[in-house]
Amino acid sequence: MLSIDDHDFTIHKFRHLCEAIATTYPTITMAEYMDKDHPARFVLMRHDVDRMPGNALETARIEHELGIKATYYFRSIKSVFKPEIMKQILDMGHEIGYHYETLSEANGDPEKGIELFRSHLENFNDVCKVKTICMHGKPLSKYDNRDLWKTYDFKDYDIVGEAYLSVGHELNYFSDTGRSWNSKNSLRDFIPNKTEGFTADTTDDLIDLVEGGELDNLYILTHPERWSLNVVEWGLYCGMDMAVNVGKKVIAAVRT
Repeated sequence: MLSIDDHDFTIHKFRHLCEAIATTYPTITMAEYMDKDHPARFVLMRHDVDRMPGNALETARIEHELGIKATYYFRSIKSVFKPEIMKQILDMGHEIGYHYETLSEANGDPEKGIELFRSHLENFNDVCKVKTICMHGKPLSKYDNRDLWKTYDFKDYDIVGEAYLSVGHELNYFSDTGRSWNSKNSLRDFIPNKTEGFTADTTDDLIDLVEGGELDNLYILTHPERWSLNVVEWGLYCGMDMAVNVGKKVIAAVRT
């Protein structure tokens, strides 16, 4: 029987990725990238905490142990917004940001969406000062949460940048969305108007890219709940990912 070590998207594989990063590149937070307070070569580590915040605490501990700084974006929903976990991650030297989805929550009404955004941001700022934000994709919603900023300006809320809208095309973006490091299972998880020059299928492929040191930068997104702690959790999440990927293909076909 295969052990957890034989699978991709496990906490063990995450550690291997972090070990490769720690020995090859310095790491920066999103706020440091926005402030341009970073070296020429770097890895920008971002984590979208969609669910299971305990997994985020585990990935944060691994990164801290290896000297990696990262940015963690938490949703505002009750099951994810856990101040005690967020403060522990912050104390490790990571950045905490707001993973907003208020245009979807407001059914596309920008005025209601910005009121929800303001209210949720106040809750986050009670935990720590939020400098950067990142939209939550919500593939089942027809609304792109980034469109909120076609009507409003996040800088009016003392936010220095948004994780998709405020980054440059010089970044080499790799996301674990859809259980792969390419964009074939993504509906909204991309940098607008950016064409990726490098891709990877497995985490081992990504590790090879990191260890090769060919790229000046890597912008890496993970969802901590995807990096399973045991075989049972891995099987459950793998099945869910496969089902979601099928659903995304149906949605993409309907929307085209």
